[in-house]
Amino acid sequence: MSKGWRWFLLAAFVVWTVLALQWTDFGCDYPEAYLAVLRFGTPEGLEFLPACAG
Repeated sequence: MSKGWRWFLLAAFVVWTVLALQWTDFGCDYPEAYLAVLRFGTPEGLEFLPACAG
């Protein structure tokens, strides 16, 4: 794997982690938060949050 791909994947993981941290503020644990980013994007306002409703 070239250095360019490594840096791209590292940057993508960092962005994904920052977005997942927003979900942890709403009560998700970390695995749920990472999946919520893929399924729902970022949380917005006080709308119902189906990602962590369980």
